Amino acid sequence: MLKYVKIKALAVAEDARARGLGAALLKRCAQLYWQLDFMLLYGEFEIERALGPYYARQGFTVLEPGATTDVGFVLTGRPIGLGAGPGEQLFYRWNKS
Repeated sequence: MLKYVKIKALAVAEDARARGLGAALLKRCAQLYWQLDFMLLYGEFEIERALGPYYARQGFTVLEPGATTDVGFVLTGRPIGLGAGPGEQLFYRWNKS
């Protein structure tokens, strides 16, 4: 069974940004979910926020708007696409342990 989790929201107050708080929150999220045997973390952000480089620096793969990734072939032998909704962009990371 594929256990996956969506990161619904991550926010750091504007006056507290650029101090590594967001990166620390994402790192702790990943540690927690990996300990619980989740295989995939993913989330979405609004395209106009241009957060792709940020999530890429945190070790996530960031898809181009409208793109999907296959999350089912390993499990079922058939492709199952995961993508973002309209106006959003998907980021994801597989558990490598």
